[in-house]
Amino acid sequence: MPASSSSVSETNYAATRPKLLSYHQFSLKILSSLRGSLPTKVQWKNAPAKPTEAYQPTLIEQMANIVSHGACILPAVYATWLLIQRATTPTQFWAGLIYGIALILLFTVSAAFHTTCCLCNNSKIREVLHRGDRAMIYIFIASSYFPWLSLVPNLNITAEVTNKSSSSLLPTLLSWCGVSSLIAADLRWLVWFLAAMGILYQQIFHEKYKWLETLIYVLIGLLPSLPFVHGDEFQGVWELKLGGACYIIGLIFFKADGRIPLAHAIWHIHVALGASIHYYAVFSYLIG
Repeated sequence: MPASSSSVSETNYAATRPKLLSYHQFSLKILSSLRGSLPTKVQWKNAPAKPTEAYQPTLIEQMANIVSHGACILPAVYATWLLIQRATTPTQFWAGLIYGIALILLFTVSAAFHTTCCLCNNSKIREVLHRGDRAMIYIFIASSYFPWLSLVPNLNITAEVTNKSSSSLLPTLLSWCGVSSLIAADLRWLVWFLAAMGILYQQIFHEKYKWLETLIYVLIGLLPSLPFVHGDEFQGVWELKLGGACYIIGLIFFKADGRIPLAHAIWHIHVALGASIHYYAVFSYLIG
């Protein structure tokens, strides 16, 4: 009996061994494929982009880009509603509405672009949203000045602000460049004119001269502020300067994709912080 049982067991083992080996190999293949699909480590950044190409962020960067501005959309909608409800004059209403819409669009277009980059393979949609994302920077710059130039006395017409050279320098320079004296004298029109010129340049030379494009952002953001530089006689001027400083510091990260992990998301955070400071000033000192 013992000998017979042993022979039966060996026969059964010999018969089942090929099946066991095939199951084992199949299990190894499954484990290998799963191991290959899972990242061995989090990739915080890719290599920097070439001068004429767009940076390709990692998955974790894309998620951070989406969340950092997507989380601001609903607060921006609510903040705009508060401005409109607080307005007591038609001028305040339109100043708050234009500023609020630009604030909402800034975060919405940005989040939509980064979401598309993460989930959509349609290059045309990404291209349109990328251009829109860049254009919104110019629009938001102009809209950030608009409530101040519309509601603060003696700030809209630069020729009448003071007799200081800083207040007359900007329209003089622009007049030399051939800009209409009426547009150059009234900053309300000037900021939108500069924004339109910036958008036109950006659409023509998209992703070609990146440092020049960044310089244009800075110039368009700073030139209309010349009458504010020496002006500390009205409430909110320090909030304006502090918010502007957030944007300027954020530009360091805006140009650091591929060099600093999550650089673009950090830029988004600086934009949200600067916009929050400016909104506080508009809400506290201009509307209502």
